[in-house]
Amino acid sequence: MTTSRRRPALLGASAALALAAAFLVSPALGGVVPETATAVVKPVPAAVGYDYSPGEPSIWEVAPFANEPDALDKVCTGGYAIAGDSGFFLTASKLCTRGFELSPEEVRGDAGVYGTWFWKNFSDPSVLVRMTAGNDAHQMVVDPITEAMPGDGRIMGWMPTAQQRYGMLVGKMGAGTGWTEGRILGAYYASYPYVLLCTDVPASAADIGGPVWRSDEAGLRALGTVAAISDTGSACYRPIQETLFEYGASLPTFGADQGRPSWGTVAPGLFPYRGSASENTFQLRTVIDRGDDWRPGS
Repeated sequence: MTTSRRRPALLGASAALALAAAFLVSPALGGVVPETATAVVKPVPAAVGYDYSPGEPSIWEVAPFANEPDALDKVCTGGYAIAGDSGFFLTASKLCTRGFELSPEEVRGDAGVYGTWFWKNFSDPSVLVRMTAGNDAHQMVVDPITEAMPGDGRIMGWMPTAQQRYGMLVGKMGAGTGWTEGRILGAYYASYPYVLLCTDVPASAADIGGPVWRSDEAGLRALGTVAAISDTGSACYRPIQETLFEYGASLPTFGADQGRPSWGTVAPGLFPYRGSASENTFQLRTVIDRGDDWRPGS
């Protein structure tokens, strides 16, 4: 069963402007690179009363590469809300940030700027975003493209890494390909200082950071967040237990409190993933002119 919710109203006419760039697409990696750009910065309002859910767009200013205009935004997807000693934060992918910690980076969504970069742990692919005053978050996964939710969307808990087995059916939400589903194929180590679980769930660059989940007899549970794209154009994700451990955090849910977990281990019999995956920050990016609408096909 699926349901849908009404998203916050867009604030300001600039938020509804169409994309101005033509794109070149790399199908294998889901990378989108602008062929042309207007280099016009459109004002983005501050959000007030933003009702964030995992799966919302997470849009950051781009640190330009050579010969690129300094007026681009990178489209990614926001992850789960977690709670620690310093308060509650939203997770996002480190691939989405400018890569500098010299000044706070603003993060915007449908209705303007809803948060700022707070902290990055180098042993995890997620960074933390602090919501700005007047905005709130609910642990309810949503497809940002269709607004659909699995059931009522409410996350009842998280699944330990050791229970995420080969062949298990999982779903993900993302600003690139929306709601897609598939199965776990294997554990991916490569040169990363952390393990990822790779799947055959279709995904693209704009899905990076988005929530991975499963709905079964235990209810809707968080599994992790998309951290890389495989060589077949599918999602590889970081298990949520590992992210919570690295940040010393818990996951607020609509179910029983599972506390702050210890380090997890991959499921018995989950062999290494036979393909490859990319965290390349140039290939894995969907960029738009700053302030433009993020929606595919806009």
